[in-house]
Amino acid sequence: LPRSPYSQTMPQPYRLAFGSCSHPALPQPLWPIISSRKPSAFIWGGDAIYADRYAGLNWTDVGLHHTEGGWMITFPPPSVHLDATPDVIRGWYERQLEVEGYRQFLEGFDVNMSDIDGGGVTEMVHSKPLIFGTIDDHDYGQNNGDFTYQFKKESNLAFIDFMYGEMAQDRKECSLQEADERDSSCGSNEEYEDSSHHKRGRSKLSDPMYQRSLEGKGVYGVQLFDFSRKINADDGNNVLGGGHWVPETEAMIDPDVIDKVPSTNDAIVNYSTTHSVAVFALDVRSNKNPWPKGKQHLNNAAPGSSNSESIQVPALDFLGADQWTWFQSALANSHARVNIIVSGLQVHTDRFPNDGNVVEEWSKFPESRDMLYDMILNSGVRSPLLISGDVHMSQFLRKDCIKSIDVQELNHDKTKPHPPKRSLIEVTTSGMTHSWGTSFSSQPKHHTWPLWPYSYLVSRTFMTMCHFVCPWNEIIIRRLGQGEAMVGRGNGLAGKQYYLGLNFADLEFDFAHEQDSTSDSGAVTVRIFGKKEDEPPKLEARWTFDELSGATSLPGMAAKVQDFVSVGRGASDWICVPYRGLPSNLHYYTAIAVQFVVFCSLFFLPYIVATATYVVIRRQWWSKRITRR
Repeated sequence: LPRSPYSQTMPQPYRLAFGSCSHPALPQPLWPIISSRKPSAFIWGGDAIYADRYAGLNWTDVGLHHTEGGWMITFPPPSVHLDATPDVIRGWYERQLEVEGYRQFLEGFDVNMSDIDGGGVTEMVHSKPLIFGTIDDHDYGQNNGDFTYQFKKESNLAFIDFMYGEMAQDRKECSLQEADERDSSCGSNEEYEDSSHHKRGRSKLSDPMYQRSLEGKGVYGVQLFDFSRKINADDGNNVLGGGHWVPETEAMIDPDVIDKVPSTNDAIVNYSTTHSVAVFALDVRSNKNPWPKGKQHLNNAAPGSSNSESIQVPALDFLGADQWTWFQSALANSHARVNIIVSGLQVHTDRFPNDGNVVEEWSKFPESRDMLYDMILNSGVRSPLLISGDVHMSQFLRKDCIKSIDVQELNHDKTKPHPPKRSLIEVTTSGMTHSWGTSFSSQPKHHTWPLWPYSYLVSRTFMTMCHFVCPWNEIIIRRLGQGEAMVGRGNGLAGKQYYLGLNFADLEFDFAHEQDSTSDSGAVTVRIFGKKEDEPPKLEARWTFDELSGATSLPGMAAKVQDFVSVGRGASDWICVPYRGLPSNLHYYTAIAVQFVVFCSLFFLPYIVATATYVVIRRQWWSKRITRR
């Protein structure tokens, strides 16, 4: 692979890579660049494949509908997709595993031990990246999917097999008890015992994520990386996750693992608390309530969500009580220096006043999003950072949060000093094979002639206009020379921090920064790379661990107290608003009107051009005919 000037530029390149929205039938140019970064792991943020099938647009749903949550606009028309069967899902996963760039990435890369350990040893070891992540709707098998999907369990198990690189359909799915009893038809036979994953210390059969999938709970889990660990080259100099991956039984973060270990001493931490990163993957599909349709407001809860006595989930929810309970306990168990939460859907955004059947985001279930904010901020985990996908572009987002009780007190007494705030950063990375800068559509026909030029024009024009006109005040703005701290230090471009092209996210952790005289905290640098390896990152920002933890306040907040008061709901402990404040109603609805006009103009452009061409030709023909007479 060619060497990029942005490959291995740091003496201690502790890196994790993130990406989402990848169609196996489209070109995948990003894998060589990801490989050149040599990350310890690649974390899927959803839509690793596109298993459901597009079947057109549903124009009958277009209109203004009233729900319990208020008036909602259904426009543009929601797309119609046919659900995927288990065989179709596994077939697409097999096709993704056969993609040459991805297959070469899975095979790994040589790593100089001195680059990692900081020593003088120049021995090369072969590192294979750990594959982890979660699902969104298209790899789930159902567009805008929820718990009603009939193949939920089969889809979850297929994703687990995909993570482990094994898609054999004739293997019996086994519980841990069956595996321990050495059931000959299980995956615990000698063939599996000799597999590369098992040799490297990662076994699917003992993976709690796999066990939860067997029970129909979804694909959520946590993985830990301890970057202080020295590489031990074994098994032919093959190491998993750069030697930094910590097995679940050592990390002791996953509550389901802890429950199976007798007499666990919670005071013992088997990893570095200063050089570790925990990655939590949340499943926003398997237990999600259906989106309201028209005047219906579906309040039925996900199956099994009433089993938990400790968590009271909202009527309209993404995770379900079991996953909420698990997440709360897992956060409490984490002693990691950085804690990354991965969601298939964007969390901070509240873009369009339409229902979730058109544009999906956490804001469509506001009580569920409030619960997520509360759980993260109340947990006390250090350096929380949100990662999301789904939207076929990359963005840096920020919300500032204040405790509800502080907002209430300040609202009653304006003379009080401004209460302390916590900033929550969200990094969206989406669009590995298709994006708003190429063609937002995942359909291969929109990426070839004759449809590609029109699809490219519509995609890039519409989304560029949206970023220019719309009051998306959670998008971070970088102003060079003044207020750079709004986004963080780094080498990124000025202006709104978004990128419409193909992209993936590279997170680099600088633990040595803790000895820097200018700061008492380490830092994470987030880079968004495009498809050209010899180019610098499209976006780049760096936040210190203290800034992410709230020990040091991020400057640049423009939100007013009244913004927090107007957004606050009585049941939530924290109130979070876009750091640049809430937009005015005039700006908000003017932007919606402009979006509507531009979208309609672009959508009907081919028909307008065809009609105009026909009229011109018809007039010329008629004019010539009259002249001849």
